Amino acid sequence: MRAIGYLTTEEQAQTFADYLYVHDIEAELEADTDGAVTIWVVEEERVDEAKGLLSRFRSMPDAEEFHQATLEATERRREEKKEEKQEKKKLKRPGAVVWQMKHGGLTMVLMIVSIIVALLTRFGQDANWIRWLAISSQFPLDNAPFWQWLPEVAQGQVWRLVTPIFLHFHLWHLVFNLLWLKDLGGVMEQRIGTWRFAAAVLLMALVSNVAQFVMGGPNFGGMSGVVYGVFGYLWVRNRLDFQFAVMISPVAAGLLMVFLALGLFGLLGPTANTAHFSGLLAGAALGWLAANRPRV
Repeated sequence: MRAIGYLTTEEQAQTFADYLYVHDIEAELEADTDGAVTIWVVEEERVDEAKGLLSRFRSMPDAEEFHQATLEATERRREEKKEEKQEKKKLKRPGAVVWQMKHGGLTMVLMIVSIIVALLTRFGQDANWIRWLAISSQFPLDNAPFWQWLPEVAQGQVWRLVTPIFLHFHLWHLVFNLLWLKDLGGVMEQRIGTWRFAAAVLLMALVSNVAQFVMGGPNFGGMSGVVYGVFGYLWVRNRLDFQFAVMISPVAAGLLMVFLALGLFGLLGPTANTAHFSGLLAGAALGWLAANRPRV
């Protein structure tokens, strides 16, 4: 930042600052003890241009172009403030008053339900609860059409397509998923709104649960497919939509990829790898669609 000169009155300095503003030159004003006002230009490469404009202003400070610049600057600032308010409102909209929580209403509900289900099932030890929440009671039938693979769902128990995300079989499994859900899910819900987040979670759950069932049978559970889906959404959309402005730290992304690899190589015990990868792909696809949707 460099001083380019001064003007004798605050009114003149503000008019000139507006003139610089409409020329996209960022400036700051500093009042001196003698009443004059020093003009500072923030960007070093615009200093010479600003000096030329200051010389022009000094030669005819009452010219119409400077008056018009003040009007244009006032209107532009008003529009910028309006856009800023709309952006803040978009970031804070969880969907309804009842959902006003720190990490997003639905995110908190998903966490609470996961904890309750873990306690009710005693981390998968209670077969009665598992029987009602698992995607099915039987393995896929090789010689039967696909719609016969899920007989309970075909009979109307459609909740089974989603409820496996609430089943957790170890404490560390539950804690791992909920910590990631709190951070990533909370950000996504606050950024896109509760209802869109709910639709995204539902799709990620359906895709990851059905894919895992087809590849490995009904004995699985966990929020991991949704967590990787949320990560995929945020990662892809942030890289394609510059206005989205949600950064995922390289450390967080690296940790998730490490756990994905450890599960793939069987180093974490029995792992629903298909649910992880299919959820990740589903979330990435949603992120791509959101980033490329037409804007009106």
